[in-house]
Amino acid sequence: MFPPGRGNDGLYVDRRFVISLFGTSLVLTAEGKDVLLREYEEGSENQIWVCKMNRYNRFGMRNVATARLLGRSGQNSRIGCYVTEHLDWASLTFTRLDEGGYSLMVMSVDQQYQFPIQFIDGGSPCLRIGGGRAQFGLHQLKNSVFRRFEWVIPNRLARSSAPYYDGEDSDESINETSIEFLAKHGIQNIISLNSVELSPRERGRLRAAKISYSYMQTQQCSAPTQEQFDQIWNAFEKGGVTIVYCGFGDGRTGTAISAIQIFQGRILSEMDYRANGVQCTSQIEALNALRERIDGVDNDSDSPDPQDNQPPPYTALKKDK
Repeated sequence: MFPPGRGNDGLYVDRRFVISLFGTSLVLTAEGKDVLLREYEEGSENQIWVCKMNRYNRFGMRNVATARLLGRSGQNSRIGCYVTEHLDWASLTFTRLDEGGYSLMVMSVDQQYQFPIQFIDGGSPCLRIGGGRAQFGLHQLKNSVFRRFEWVIPNRLARSSAPYYDGEDSDESINETSIEFLAKHGIQNIISLNSVELSPRERGRLRAAKISYSYMQTQQCSAPTQEQFDQIWNAFEKGGVTIVYCGFGDGRTGTAISAIQIFQGRILSEMDYRANGVQCTSQIEALNALRERIDGVDNDSDSPDPQDNQPPPYTALKKDK
């Protein structure tokens, strides 16, 4: 399996990367203090490097498995993982190459010069400091398919951004990988407040995976209608383990989560709404209207049933002809 991307990804602090020998599936792999080239294995922490920057604004790469930084061994010309502190000999300079990928440079012992990291074919170790320039690929590991995934009620209700969200509602995509993620977490039901509905083909994939899909079209910075609140509750009650998402997974998602909690009988304040991610005044007003509907049922009943929090069915006002 090849590393993700083409190896030309930009350098960002605190992001996770795989570093390849450019154009191959061989990647830098930490094994103790040694760094070797091994075949890429998805999810292997020994092959994942977190970009760091020290107080002198110099980049470094810390291995997830060993917590050590990639760099030189003091006076030695070897490249490995020797230190946990971001010292000068663990500082790297990345230079984008016209032919693709990057060259990697390390500081000299006297900190006056930089030397390239070279690849020694068949050598042991295979990475050394020298005059030859190796071509490395930099592959950023994206966040999970469902970014910002978290359980609201463990193994019952989750929330996240839309699958593959990257700034636009239309980024949403259901494929084998996203279905695998849902199955791994036991998700049986999707409630979407995205402004874009899944395609018939994507909905078919969910049906084949026995995952139900309820779509409540809601524009960004808007609130669901009262009728949609009822639909959200019905979908949650009947759908088993549920995930709620919109685009980024904040305002509209938080509004739906708050609505479910109100249906469950919780008394929420505006501070609670905000803690759930509710952002807009219209969303707060809609939730307050829902709470008034539910409270009205409780107050008018002589013998309220605490388990029955269904409001009267929402009826839209008839327009004058």
